[in-house]
Amino acid sequence: MEGMPELTPLQALAVGAAYVVMADKKALPEERASLVSIFGKHISRRELSSTQIQRMTADAFAYVAKYPFDKFLLSIEAALTPGQAIAVFMNMYETMIVDGNVVAREKELIEEFYRFFDIDRRVVNTAREIIMVKNDTSLFLREDHPNNSRDFRFGFLDRMDLEA
Repeated sequence: MEGMPELTPLQALAVGAAYVVMADKKALPEERASLVSIFGKHISRRELSSTQIQRMTADAFAYVAKYPFDKFLLSIEAALTPGQAIAVFMNMYETMIVDGNVVAREKELIEEFYRFFDIDRRVVNTAREIIMVKNDTSLFLREDHPNNSRDFRFGFLDRMDLEA
């Protein structure tokens, strides 16, 4: 895309998550931590330094402040493999729900991303269901939580049975 910096797939991941963090115009500590934690394992593996992660995160927020989301999508379209697009989507989704408060603009960004990359709706629904259960720690605090029922099943498993 003319006039826009070329992003690596890793930078696209950081920027995608930063768009979600900034959707409500303020970056809560748990949202920023979620973004940084995406890359933490690369520090311990010595693939990236903490300075590189800090720079990439700062650059991601600067990018978000400068470019609209639709231009970002166009600029990364050719750079991401299908697997990378799904990884960016899932990390954006997880960043959206980390603070327990989902705003309309966050949902819009997520939807715009998966539609732009033509990610199958079944994949989106399955990913959403798994991430929601993974992050719902209230099931450890409430015995009456619906996911604590002995007959709890993931909805996507039922749909897979129907599709077979």
